[in-house]
Amino acid sequence: MANDKSRAVYGIDLGTTYSCIAQVDKYDQAIVLRNFEGDATTPSVVYFESESSMIVGKEAKNQLPVEPEKTVAFIKRMIGNDQAFDKATNTTPYHCDPVEISALILKKLVQDANDLGNNPEPIKDVVITCPAYFGNKERMQTKQAGISAGLNVLAIINEPTAAAIAYGLKLSERRTILVYDLGGGTFDVTIIVVNGGAIRVIATGGDHHLGGVDWDTELAKYVLNTFNSQNGTSYDFDSLSPNIKYDLLLSAENWKKNLTARQAVKINFSIEGKSVAFELSRETFNAITEDRLNQTIDATRGIIEIAQKNGYNNIDEIILVGGSSRMPQIEERVKAEFGLPTHISDPDECVAKGAAIFAMNEAYARAMTEYEEGNGERPGPLQGDRTRVVNVTSKTYGLGLIDNKVENMIFANSPLPVSRQSTFMTVRDGQTAVILPIYESDFTDEENDRVVEDRFCTLATEDISELKLTGNHPKGTEIHVTFSIDNEGILSVNATRDNDAIDFTLKVAGVKSEEELQESKDFITHAKV
Repeated sequence: MANDKSRAVYGIDLGTTYSCIAQVDKYDQAIVLRNFEGDATTPSVVYFESESSMIVGKEAKNQLPVEPEKTVAFIKRMIGNDQAFDKATNTTPYHCDPVEISALILKKLVQDANDLGNNPEPIKDVVITCPAYFGNKERMQTKQAGISAGLNVLAIINEPTAAAIAYGLKLSERRTILVYDLGGGTFDVTIIVVNGGAIRVIATGGDHHLGGVDWDTELAKYVLNTFNSQNGTSYDFDSLSPNIKYDLLLSAENWKKNLTARQAVKINFSIEGKSVAFELSRETFNAITEDRLNQTIDATRGIIEIAQKNGYNNIDEIILVGGSSRMPQIEERVKAEFGLPTHISDPDECVAKGAAIFAMNEAYARAMTEYEEGNGERPGPLQGDRTRVVNVTSKTYGLGLIDNKVENMIFANSPLPVSRQSTFMTVRDGQTAVILPIYESDFTDEENDRVVEDRFCTLATEDISELKLTGNHPKGTEIHVTFSIDNEGILSVNATRDNDAIDFTLKVAGVKSEEELQESKDFITHAKV
């Protein structure tokens, strides 16, 4: 058994709609720690009560239709977009960003677990999960959210990988698993080979703007259209006041959940003195949300094709994770489309539990390294197999060249860690600078997409910073550029000229500097949640 130090680590599922925190207990069981309200999951919603006092969780969610101007939800969809929020408070507006709002959610999770748990010391060391298709910027910002919350982030791990770790402990033989992860606001599909404690990711993809909230939105629009038909009104969903829109969306979420257990629900909704009342069947709900479900099926087929190109033609089973996979239409459709054994696996908690198991393994590995270097006691043995993860990058990275072309260097679904080098040459005499934009895209075809026009790339130079090489560069000067991606999926770039390292800083727009990160950390530390 590992020592207490290597067990004082935690896994956090930082979700779009709900988040939770887990730990491996003294009985070697991964357990989710309850929040102050007694729930296993906490709504990922922040209400700004004042400039230094925030409410996070269920009570904040209840404020969405009451004071939407003071409330932020679905912040995970904003990671990587550099969107800022000026939240009105009782005193003065506070300008905050997705990293800080995510940090407030993390603080609530950790604070409740500290107050209610029997922990020997305050929670510090954590592994945080993120969608598998998150790019470099989103991963860096997720990590910075943890740092801003005062945490030591041991690693960022993909959500489907974490789910596979939790599920894989139950398996006694090698299996190839497709993880269909439909959360409240994001969708991941990942093919993973599980063999004892070894997890090998084969292919991954998804959409961070597709999740259960989109089912809520389709249902809300249907109810609003029915309301208009019955009352002779012409309300437009996108033009509704925030109060009415959130009230309708929260009601739609409840109707959707009721339809998971029942064949029909009673719809009652009022706007400005007028109302609508009718019965909605599960069959109708399935019909009005079918397009959303089709999007997940199409994405799943695409990942299966990528796996087949890599020689993985047989999938043994499909596991459904994420709270939204509870909808009966999901399991029914996935089974019908792919003809494979399909089942739901602890949809709300398995990601956090898998992250906790991975965290314990990370802590154990670090404790062993310290011991071998003579800086600590030897940790006790772990029960069962060590968890070993081989992940893949979900994005393609390349350098922008002249004539609006891109030389892709690391392709999506390459095993991690990975490092690739290419040599480039200056094209004019007397050049004093070389500007090489760094692009991130979704391309996976190394033969056909080696050189592409920049308009096909999902991120432009303002999103991924430029590599600037200063000095005098005669025509034909060779510059060797190396792209490296670590196990967390975070990119680093370095370059050499004539065997001399070139000093430069890879700056990703929207990722905080050390000074900015400290300011955020100070704000979160003093914020009351």
